[in-house]
Amino acid sequence: MEVMKMRWWRLLTVPVALMFVVGGGCAVRGSHDASTRSTALVVPPPPSPTRVGGPLVGVVSSDNLATELARLDPRTLRPLAGGRLRLAGTWPMLAVAPDRSSAVLGSEAGDLTVVDLMHLRRLGAVRTGVPGGAAFSWGWVGPSRLLLINASQEAVTEVLAVDVGARRVVHRQRFDGVVQGSTRLPSGLALLVTPANEIGRAQLVVADANARLRRLALTEINAGFRQLDDGDESGPQMEQVVPGITADPAGRRVYVVPGGGGPLAEVDVASLKVTYHRLGRSASPLQRLARWWAPPAEAKIISGPSRNALWLGDGRLAVTGFDGSAKGHHMEIPSGLELIDTSDWTVRQVDRHSSSAMLAAGRLLAFGTAFGTGQDGANQGYGLTLYGPGDRRPVHRFGAKQVSWIQVNGDLAYVQLMDANLGNVEDYAVVDLRSGRVLGERTGTVPELLVPSR
Repeated sequence: MEVMKMRWWRLLTVPVALMFVVGGGCAVRGSHDASTRSTALVVPPPPSPTRVGGPLVGVVSSDNLATELARLDPRTLRPLAGGRLRLAGTWPMLAVAPDRSSAVLGSEAGDLTVVDLMHLRRLGAVRTGVPGGAAFSWGWVGPSRLLLINASQEAVTEVLAVDVGARRVVHRQRFDGVVQGSTRLPSGLALLVTPANEIGRAQLVVADANARLRRLALTEINAGFRQLDDGDESGPQMEQVVPGITADPAGRRVYVVPGGGGPLAEVDVASLKVTYHRLGRSASPLQRLARWWAPPAEAKIISGPSRNALWLGDGRLAVTGFDGSAKGHHMEIPSGLELIDTSDWTVRQVDRHSSSAMLAAGRLLAFGTAFGTGQDGANQGYGLTLYGPGDRRPVHRFGAKQVSWIQVNGDLAYVQLMDANLGNVEDYAVVDLRSGRVLGERTGTVPELLVPSR
């Protein structure tokens, strides 16, 4: 069970347009069904069968004054009869326990509230001083232990170990640098850390369940953000290099995949020994030209590559991301969906239209939208492609619509659909991941679900 969510404070570290993920679609004759011609790949079965426990709870209404939680029908997302829980203010942090019995919500006031999801009642609060919007990431490292990454300060990051059952902060530790990415380990978090306000040598910081930290310099990985002095208002205002980071399920190895070329870093978590691997990928002509990207209006104009990585299984990594261009008008060119085989460090491109992918219920879901690549700078949606389970032929859904947000609950995926050019929310669909069938579509915005994230 997992949720893919976009929050406003991550605009500088995730390739986002309008809601969550953008990408896919080059500036060359992109037809609406291009995603259906993706190369087949094998998606290994999940380590254990997907089990869903407890009711499905979501945010059914949220305004400047309150957030309301309610139980939902899993097939329609309609609120069910019964009690609701209303919380004053906004709660941008939603950390759901792996067994889905409880959740920890973070408010802008800096308090964590523990919620019983079975009975929709408050269990208590933890004072942390960390605004919910400043929580870069979090991870459960035990039934009642939560690691929280505080990114509220410009050049310093703080790691907090929170005992949810005892309602207290067990330990907190700070270090210099900005967290640009993270991946969960069985007993902690691995953080990709960069210098503040510059692009330079990256570091890997490993935090255990007690917020004890170990650090490793990644001498061949550059990453970070830097402000550009550009008198031309149409030009980029900030440059970024965002590598992808992921780990194997056992937490023995962490992989840092560079954005825009360079070696891949493989780190042994126990010893913090790093090995660099040259992948020998060949960029397309359009990708070699791609250097600038324009995010949504509320973010600065950012140039540079960004990558996302996930562990697919059987020693393979799935990598997605984007490159962009802003010559005359802003374009985004996807890096596509690539597979890296860690047995020989070869790279194979599977789909050139995706900028993000997620694993759920034995399937790999890939999606993206091309921005500014069509005639007169038009955008192009490419729908959703489902790979697996196993070597099953890929299934494409939603044609040329833009998939802007996906959440997953067990074997059901909830897909937010938008018009790629108008930017307005059209509807959302419920997809059965076992069969690949669309069970139904509804008008409106899909509620934010309280489900565990991997």
